Order: sequence, then C-alpha cells, then structure tokens
Amino acid sequence: IRLEEIGGIDPAILKEYQDTKTRHEFLERELEDLITAEKDLRTLTGELEKKIERDFREGFSKIKTEFHRYFRTIFGGGTGSLAYAPLRKAGETEETERSEQEEYGIEIDVNLPQKRIKGLAMLSGGERALVSIALLFATSAVNPPPFLVLDETDSALDEANSRKYGAILKELSEKTQLVLITHNREPMQQAGILYGVTMGGDGISKILSLKLEEAESYGNR
Repeated sequence: IRLEEIGGIDPAILKEYQDTKTRHEFLERELEDLITAEKDLRTLTGELEKKIERDFREGFSKIKTEFHRYFRTIFGGGTGSLAYAPLRKAGETEETERSEQEEYGIEIDVNLPQKRIKGLAMLSGGERALVSIALLFATSAVNPPPFLVLDETDSALDEANSRKYGAILKELSEKTQLVLITHNREPMQQAGILYGVTMGGDGISKILSLKLEEAESYGNR
C-alpha cells in the first residue's frame, strides 16, 4: 500500500542503487583481499625476522671463533672475544629503564699475553690496528667477499708483526682476491703482481708492474 502511495519510481534511482550495490560488493572483495594480504605479510615478516636472527647468531658465533683464532695468531697468544651487547647512551646506567627500541652493538674484549691489559682503551695504536685487522680477517674468513681492498692497514705494524700479517694475507688470498695498498715489504712478498710508480732519468713518473713468479724465474736463470 505504501509503495502504491509513493507512486512511480524513477528508473535512474534503480540504476543508481544497482551501481552502488555493485561498487559495494567490489570494495568488500578488495577489503577481504587486503586483510588476507596483511595476514600473509605479517606471517612472512615473522618468519624472516626469525631467520635473520638465527642466521645472525650463527654468523656472529663463527666470526667470534675466527676472531679468537686470528687474535692468537697475530699476538702469539692471549684471548680475543666478541659480545653482542646493548649500547648505552651518554649518562645511561644499568638502572636506567631501557626503551622498547633498544639498540645493540659489538663489544670487543681482549687479553694480551704477558700483559695485564683487558680493554681497547689501554692498547697502543699498533695494537689497536692489529685487533682491527683480526676482526676484519675474521669477518672475511666467515663470508669471503669476491675481492678485498686493504689500504695501508699495516702502516702501524713493526717488522715482526708485519711477517704475521703477511702470512695471514697468504692464507686469506686462497679464498678472496686481495688488493693491497702498502709500503711494507712483507705483504709485498706475498703478492702475485706488484704495481708501483717509478721515476726514470728523464724525471717522468711511470707505472711499473711486476709478476713475482716471472721475476723469480728470471732470477734463477
């Protein structure tokens, strides 16, 4: 009866209703797809975070082992250890309440043979360089890069430590191509090819390249 009282209905209104219904159904399907995608992304993110954490722990454990080995090789004994610890900001103490987004870093603990030194702050410049070299080589040994550029990393080493450095370079070169910038003769002796700059009698600088294997063969003739 009420419909009859209303009278005729404009066909445009029916079309508008149908269009709105179709649009509503389409958006409902899109919303369902978005909810499903969100769940899948959260699941994938959780799996990736667990895998990244697991791989990091395993890799860090291997680097820690290699760091100790290289440390003992370089220093002739002692202990070198790495720890994954939270970073402290200036003025922060252990009693300070930690934030939810806590940042972590790497702590290096060293104990030199025949010395009562257990902190990096107490090491000399040369000793700090050796610790850095041990950490660099440990990282490279666990995950060897295609090539590694070392720019004057041996500048603070004395002759005895330079020989140890050269021996480690020879071991590392079996897995990684090394490019060294150095003035130290010990690492030079481990090189396959030497490149340098020389100046002739005309005062003009020239690039010099030398393959040590060929030089040895010429020297033995």
